[in-house]
Amino acid sequence: MRALARRAGGVLAWLAAGAAVAAVVAAAVLAAADIAVAGWPLPTGYDSANVIIVLAAAVTGLAASGSTAARIAAGSRALRTLLRAARQPVPPVVLKAAAGLGIADRVDAVGTGEAFAVTYRLICPRILVSTALAAELTGAEVAAVLAHEHEHVRHRDPLRILGVRLLAAFAWYVPAASWLASRAVLRRELAADRASANGTGRGVLAGALLKLASLPACPAAAAAAPAPDSPGALEARVAQLEGGRPPRPRLTPPRVLGTAGVVAVLTAAGACCAALSQLLPGGTA
Repeated sequence: MRALARRAGGVLAWLAAGAAVAAVVAAAVLAAADIAVAGWPLPTGYDSANVIIVLAAAVTGLAASGSTAARIAAGSRALRTLLRAARQPVPPVVLKAAAGLGIADRVDAVGTGEAFAVTYRLICPRILVSTALAAELTGAEVAAVLAHEHEHVRHRDPLRILGVRLLAAFAWYVPAASWLASRAVLRRELAADRASANGTGRGVLAGALLKLASLPACPAAAAAAPAPDSPGALEARVAQLEGGRPPRPRLTPPRVLGTAGVVAVLTAAGACCAALSQLLPGGTA
């Protein structure tokens, strides 16, 4: 029942976030139409200010989302280039662990000096590992890492996290947006850790995490990761594995108040643009 409630809550949150973005964009379209009909400046300073607010929110939000999408696309290209240039047969220890999970046909390997495993692709996710992963970790630790990545594959987390990052980028002016995005990403990591630990043991996965964290990162894999690790993410993951419950950070009062203020201003500005469009020539008023 709890899992069903969490899933329903996640769906509602996605719908609400999408509706909020659509509302800002729709208000910006109305604002542009108001300017086209009435010219500039608008009849009152209040109207002009609200139109500027709505247009600035939409234009800068779209620009930020576009910039984020470009960075993600560049990371994906870097990973594809690495895969083409350094593809290797999947190491036997990795292949054995993948076969045990039923995903032997969804694992690729590259020969690099850095140990890593990453889930890539949006629609049909796959797991990419380095040959160094097999060299640095024990067989049990390799199995734990693959089980973690398998959970990301099962839930298509790269696609989910892409959506989170684009929404957070669009809402860069909302104080809580980046915190909520980081929290959403961390929740997926914690869920993947729980799934892995249930099958391989908490201690084994914790050991693998700490080993990988102490080793140099692969630039291409880091760039193509669904999302960068947020501050404290490793500590939260290890805390969950050690004690069963990670720390639960809370939104600070300034972020809550700032977010409420931004939402109130945007709501009022959008309502003003909608009302103005009805009053100007061509409206339905």
